[in-house]
Amino acid sequence: MRTALRLLLASTTALALSALAACAGGGGDAAPTTGPVYFGVSGPVTGPSAEYGRLWKQGFDLAIAKINAAGGVQGRPIALKWEDSQSDPKQTVPIAQKFVDDPSVIAELGDFSSPASMAASAVYQDAGLVQFGFTNSHPDFTKGGDHLWSTSLTDRTLQNANAEFVAKSAKRIAVLYQQTDWGKSAFDVFSASAARLGVTIGYSSAFLPDSTDFRPILINARDSHPEAVVHLGYGPDGALMVKQLRDVGFTGQFFGGQNTPEFLTLAGPAAEGDIITGAFTADDPRPEVVAFVTAFQNAYHEVPGDFTVYAYDALTTVATAAAHGGPTRDGVQRGLLETKDFPSIQFGTFAFDAERRPADPKVRELVVTDGKFVLKH
Repeated sequence: MRTALRLLLASTTALALSALAACAGGGGDAAPTTGPVYFGVSGPVTGPSAEYGRLWKQGFDLAIAKINAAGGVQGRPIALKWEDSQSDPKQTVPIAQKFVDDPSVIAELGDFSSPASMAASAVYQDAGLVQFGFTNSHPDFTKGGDHLWSTSLTDRTLQNANAEFVAKSAKRIAVLYQQTDWGKSAFDVFSASAARLGVTIGYSSAFLPDSTDFRPILINARDSHPEAVVHLGYGPDGALMVKQLRDVGFTGQFFGGQNTPEFLTLAGPAAEGDIITGAFTADDPRPEVVAFVTAFQNAYHEVPGDFTVYAYDALTTVATAAAHGGPTRDGVQRGLLETKDFPSIQFGTFAFDAERRPADPKVRELVVTDGKFVLKH
């Protein structure tokens, strides 16, 4: 009896310790100490936003090649584990749980849209796994906890600068914005800044992200007699919008679209003279940008745009953090907190501010000239 009791107690204690260890790690910080260092990616491989996933992969692949050629992270190669979310908030939560439960994943990159990322943020935060939402401009994204980080410029930074650029050439405008949480946030910031700068919004309208015929609202915008039309949305809808805007007879300035090959290809000649706000242009003479653009063109035979650079910088940032703090979940968080000079194609070098965003980011005015985005002079 005493022997059986001792065995029962020993077994119960072992099970309890095992359960406590699992709970304490939220999936565990017991990352492997040999083999590849893995980062998880939650992003759109298929679905309406798949083009952004394609651009991400280009940037990630270039970063992986450069980092691994230099010795990886503490002598170990880095690699990615991809999950296709379609940038759908209903899919990002189970993906987050999958990454949390995989001890080899030491940080997560994504998702594409702010709503898709923010739906899963609590899962990452509760588990102590860094969520690096590098295309999430919604100002509330990093407010969900100290493990939520981003290299994306916020709506506040982007739209305040956007309004300043618009105000230089127009005092009466029309604004068309995506009917999403992100689009409404961007519009709110832009409209408040425009008002401060003495710019009148004579007409505004939201549009559904999957819209293809914008003519009804474009005719209303045209008939409000604006000096410029401002688009707050993505590349595909921006391309359709500027083409249809020219079709209905508006010849004034267009501000909108995105610095992506898809936007430039879809919009074609209608995009000439279009102005956007951004941090990257392929004609930047800085040596690190020239080297990146050369490597990209050699690999893909096209000019890189924003979303390739965003992915490249994001993976470089979390790998730099892991090299500083150690290739574990705690190590990535420690490295992000302690590193002061992260290398970046967008910013040169940067440090994070108290909101876990790039401190004092440089924002530039870009214009489409001869079919590509260049710095506006």
